[in-house]
Amino acid sequence: MHSDGAAGSDGADGAAPAWHGELRVCVCDPRTEKPGAQGDGTAARETYVSYGVRAETTLPSFRHARMQTRRRFQDFVFLHDTLVKEFPACIVPPLPERRRIGYLIGDRFSEAFVQKRLGELQLFLERVCRHPTLQRATVLRQFLASEEWHIDMHTHTGRPVARDGEDSVHAAAAPHGLLEQVSDTVLNAFSKVRKPDARFVAIQAALAREDEDEAQLRRVLLRNRTHVSDDLRLREVAAFDELYATSLGASTEDLATDLDDVATALDELAVLESGMAPALMHTAAALRSAGAEHARFTAQCTDAVLTQLQSQQAFVHAHQGPLRLREGKQLDFEGLTDYLAHEVAERDRLDALGRGVARGGNIRGTGVRGYVRSTVDKVLGVDEEQARIERLERLDARIDELQGAVRAAHDQALALNEHVLQEHRVYTLGRRREVHALLRRYAQGHVDLYRAQAARWDELVAALERDAPAPAPM
Repeated sequence: MHSDGAAGSDGADGAAPAWHGELRVCVCDPRTEKPGAQGDGTAARETYVSYGVRAETTLPSFRHARMQTRRRFQDFVFLHDTLVKEFPACIVPPLPERRRIGYLIGDRFSEAFVQKRLGELQLFLERVCRHPTLQRATVLRQFLASEEWHIDMHTHTGRPVARDGEDSVHAAAAPHGLLEQVSDTVLNAFSKVRKPDARFVAIQAALAREDEDEAQLRRVLLRNRTHVSDDLRLREVAAFDELYATSLGASTEDLATDLDDVATALDELAVLESGMAPALMHTAAALRSAGAEHARFTAQCTDAVLTQLQSQQAFVHAHQGPLRLREGKQLDFEGLTDYLAHEVAERDRLDALGRGVARGGNIRGTGVRGYVRSTVDKVLGVDEEQARIERLERLDARIDELQGAVRAAHDQALALNEHVLQEHRVYTLGRRREVHALLRRYAQGHVDLYRAQAARWDELVAALERDAPAPAPM
């Protein structure tokens, strides 16, 4: 089982995250299921892969401390999408890409593809379960424990975001309609915050550096990746060589291939040089074994590192969501503040006109628009003083309304600032754990590889010394 609680302290700004318990999860035992009845009582129309999900928890929101169920990839997709919808201010971990080379070449049921996806789903659930807010989500509890998952999914379709308690930040962050969501996206895309917060500028810069470093590391590792360790990887390169092999530095040959080629050449030489045949065959066997060990290291260690780096880059991009949301709320606050200032200035101008203190313009406003409207009023015989008083009353009511909206927007922006800082803190704590485990695994893989190869060469030296002919007597 994998532990997903989090503890410790961090120097970042923002309130410390509060965990209410620990939730451990393990994705295991993948099975290829044939068309027919599923475990949840619904009918499957096509072959699919199901994954065992085991969980242990001390969280009080769960009925049972231990849970076990089976889910397919579509269920993980529903869990992810529901968390994104219900917790828009949280950094929801990304899922592995759905349409991959395994789908295109028909190997999505191969052991290599299924095991790779299992590891990615494990990482996704670990990240969700160690998040102090997401680990207590109703949809996650149902995903891990429900025996009627297909019914529970319908309860989240079209479900409104809660508007009280600790969900107030998410309620304020969620757009209340499609039109509002689209309009906010379009308007904010062409606007910039006038007073950017230095804390979030630093976070954005750190994420950009992290993304660039991980992309560079992936390129370096891909140059030495064993693409020919099995048929699936060979077809991956064949299918996409022209598309991205050059940009990623991918190659169809590596050290394992070279060692195998040298071993084959020595076997052929042994046929021609019968006097050296034993030594040549021992050397060829050692080289072939070293190549196989290097290929296993690439498949079990390097590929796992590449998979996690790709997932981490997607995680960095998911982090941008709450940051953009915070920036949008800041733009809303600044826009309301500008509107309030404009209305206050207009009220003061009308008040000055009533006292005989000219500030330019007339009762209907300034500029050409105000002049035209004032001319029309004179033609219609409108009482200017009465119109001024009525407009002042409307402006006073609008200013009162705007003042309340500005206060609410300010409070929401401050609350969202603190929440995003806390989200970044949770992200940083989790990333430290992942990087530590990743580097430890990669380093241990190298130690095991070199230790095995050193033993292999010692055996070769002993074999060569044993089969060496005795020196001729002097």
